[in-house]
Amino acid sequence: MLKIMLQIFSSPEKFLGLFSAAEMENTLEEGERILIDENGTASVNPANQDMQEDFARHVKRMSVL
Repeated sequence: MLKIMLQIFSSPEKFLGLFSAAEMENTLEEGERILIDENGTASVNPANQDMQEDFARHVKRMSVL
């Protein structure tokens, strides 16, 4: 069992490869702020309410400058 765990977590690519498209959909639905896909690409979840509020606040702050 230890050998299997070491093989799975020996590289980030193998670990991130465990996440499927279905799991990404679940993450979106759960409202996570940050999404990481199977390629390791990070992005924000536009459906997350906190993220929308943060974005609006930053846009407002930048428009004042």
